[in-house]
Amino acid sequence: MKKTLLFLLAGVAASGAYAQVNLPYQEIPYDVNYRWGLVDVNIAHGRVTLYTEGDRFVATLDGSSIPWEGRIFCISDQLNARMEPSNGLSREVVTYENGWYRKPRVAEYRSGEYNPNDPANFKNIKGEGSLDADAATMEAVNVTADMLGMFYYFHEINFDAMSPGTFTIPITVEGGYDQRVSVTYNGKSTYTVGGVTYPTYSVSFEYSYHGAMSGYPVEAQVSASSRIPLLLSADLPVGHIEMIHHPE
Repeated sequence: MKKTLLFLLAGVAASGAYAQVNLPYQEIPYDVNYRWGLVDVNIAHGRVTLYTEGDRFVATLDGSSIPWEGRIFCISDQLNARMEPSNGLSREVVTYENGWYRKPRVAEYRSGEYNPNDPANFKNIKGEGSLDADAATMEAVNVTADMLGMFYYFHEINFDAMSPGTFTIPITVEGGYDQRVSVTYNGKSTYTVGGVTYPTYSVSFEYSYHGAMSGYPVEAQVSASSRIPLLLSADLPVGHIEMIHHPE
């Protein structure tokens, strides 16, 4: 269940892309649902914030679970990148990326005595902090940080000019390594949330991790009007996770 709670919060032709996009500051709330057999519950709330300044793209994801086994599981991811125009989609150059994992005890968290910046209370993907967290847990945190880049590409990709198919977007990490995301466009679709049906684009994507694909493919239903993902979902060994946005 621990890894499930984490994940929640856990080239194309030029004709298939828009020019570089300008994104004003926005906050996008999500409900997170978990399903396993007969269990079907809302387990967490998350919020994605994003904006651009010229070619600079900044996005964060913050999420926390309901109390579970006496603890509250939290993630906080940040991605800063330059989006550099190229032949097709912008090339993503990651200038800063980090993801934090915390699991405070409920009583301490609610008392106001909890210090999230104490190294004993966190672990991040840069290896800082001393909180007990296994490699698979931190990989899941890394994947949620990576996927924030898709919130930019969902605005830039010209889905209406594309046919269903798969393409790869290369990503450069400054001072580090190269990685990639494999994106599959499945075609036009619809998605119903809050009793309202919205036209969407059906998309799936998977990021690489340490040179190999992560093994965490994510399914998305992207609003055709706002380009905000209304649904992000993934199947994990411990159950099915869904991040759902309710448009206002």
